[in-house]
Amino acid sequence: MATDRELRVLVALDNAEPNERALRLLAVLDPRAALEITGLFVEDEDLLAAARLPGLQEISLTGQQLRLDPERLARDLAQAAARARRAFDTLASRLGGTGVALSRHSEFVVTRGRVTEEYYRAAEHCDAVIVTRGVHTSGLRSRPGRSFLTLARQPKPVLFVNEPWESGSSVVVLAGDAGAVDTAARLARAEGLRLIVAAPPGANAASQELPKEAAPRQLADWEEDTIARLCVAVDARLLVLPARSDVDLAELLVSLMDRLPCSLLKLS
Repeated sequence: MATDRELRVLVALDNAEPNERALRLLAVLDPRAALEITGLFVEDEDLLAAARLPGLQEISLTGQQLRLDPERLARDLAQAAARARRAFDTLASRLGGTGVALSRHSEFVVTRGRVTEEYYRAAEHCDAVIVTRGVHTSGLRSRPGRSFLTLARQPKPVLFVNEPWESGSSVVVLAGDAGAVDTAARLARAEGLRLIVAAPPGANAASQELPKEAAPRQLADWEEDTIARLCVAVDARLLVLPARSDVDLAELLVSLMDRLPCSLLKLS
């Protein structure tokens, strides 16, 4: 595939391995660009500091209470970073055989600090962001949605992948503009999914110029409850939020993140 530019993508690993299909889907946003991928694993300084507090305990999956050993925790984080690096290298190798153009500058980085602050700092130098959230895996719990608010407000596409990516049978788009609908349509076609277009209050979904495969849905409002019910009803795999609207998209996104099993993409 001919490319004339690079799309710098940050893959921030929040207790989950990088997802090949989600990354391939993000390439649909700019198919003529080579992906320059930066994988980022953050050793959580707040967690390490908490482990040094006297009397702090952890509870195992079996309910057993254990003393939180800071040295063991540091080893566990280092092992998790090593696993993430191997998964990232495997991902990059597989992508090379799928037709996705990759930049030679792709790399995996391990840092230590406050997790969401490190994500935000790295995202400033990228064109798009993927956060892989291990919401259905054992081990350390993923951070709540609100902790990603500053990242969600970045003026660039931000995709939050809730595991497992392969679940769900539709793409839902809040139809704030024609560009959002067009992007959602391309994403739905790439995954072989239904396209559900949710019209904002005051707009007639059926009267809008939509792709022929789109199923319009009229919503009474764009409140969290209404959107969540729609996503559950249509078995959404991905919810696409438009770049511009009269609602706070970042606030809406982080509110829905912990509530919905589907992934969420905020456009720029």
